[in-house]
Amino acid sequence: MSDGANDSAAQSAAEILRLTIPQMSRHGVPATPQNYATWYSYVSGENPDLTAEVDRLIAAGTAFSSAVNAQLYRQFVAEHDLGNIEKVRDGLEQMLVEVGASLGGAGNEAAAFSGKLGEAVQGVGAADDSQSLRGLLETLLSETRQMQATARNMQANFESKTQEIEELQEELQRERHRAITDPLTGLFNRSALVDRLNAVLGEFAGNDAPPSLVMLDIDHFKKVNDTHGHLVGDRVIRFVARTLEKNIKGKDCAARYGGEEFTLLLPETPPAGARAVAENILAAVSQAQLVRADNKQPLGKITVSAGVAGYARGEDIMDFIERADRALYQSKNDGRNRVTVAK
Repeated sequence: MSDGANDSAAQSAAEILRLTIPQMSRHGVPATPQNYATWYSYVSGENPDLTAEVDRLIAAGTAFSSAVNAQLYRQFVAEHDLGNIEKVRDGLEQMLVEVGASLGGAGNEAAAFSGKLGEAVQGVGAADDSQSLRGLLETLLSETRQMQATARNMQANFESKTQEIEELQEELQRERHRAITDPLTGLFNRSALVDRLNAVLGEFAGNDAPPSLVMLDIDHFKKVNDTHGHLVGDRVIRFVARTLEKNIKGKDCAARYGGEEFTLLLPETPPAGARAVAENILAAVSQAQLVRADNKQPLGKITVSAGVAGYARGEDIMDFIERADRALYQSKNDGRNRVTVAK
């Protein structure tokens, strides 16, 4: 996107944000990052389902309590439009730029005006018949100094608000990170994986190496939970997640697809290379000597099964995922702790 388009988008986001804040105030909605994202989306009209639901609540006279706002965010924003968080942040940044330019210009003009008036007072002071003019200029100079003091107070207030907005921006960034991250492993969650996969396939050119997907599943994981408990099971999941991270690089990404199932997206790796990555992961997991933290007793051999699929140009994203998933379950059916490449 060009700089001009970026500026236009930021200005548009700032304008929507200016309309959002009064709406939130009118309905008694606290100014939290989640609420900003929800009401920004409502004001922008980009999410018709959210707009219809908020309008319905307003018409019914429903109070926008913390629970109501949290439900709106979860249902209409968190899983559907993470870009709103970025737009809110862009709007805040644009507002800061505009306010800063305004204050800076006002301060500079006041300083220049004061200097000119001071010079004028000195100039007319040499004339004996200039007392009345001197008095007028001194009055104007006094008023200008008062204006400067007001500007300084405005600047101090601006700096305070800047700090508050910076903190809000940081919180929005943390919120966005939470929205795309699996809390147990720190990997991408399924929603973030699908977003990333859509982006990769959108950039794919037919003469490039096709992207590959690797679906992985911990073998006999229910037995681990039943034997050692869910806390130990969580440790095993985190261990596998760390193993995945150690075996990817560059544009590759790892995600927890759900439960004990994981996904690797390898944008520039054909199926043969993806198979090699998966085999390295299987070897690292199976060779690990995991023990319980409480009594140091071994957990036994932990293994992983994997399925690999290379992208076929024009293939639907869900078909791509399903082919890798079928290859994974072929590995399960063939005895586990192995890699199968989809046809």
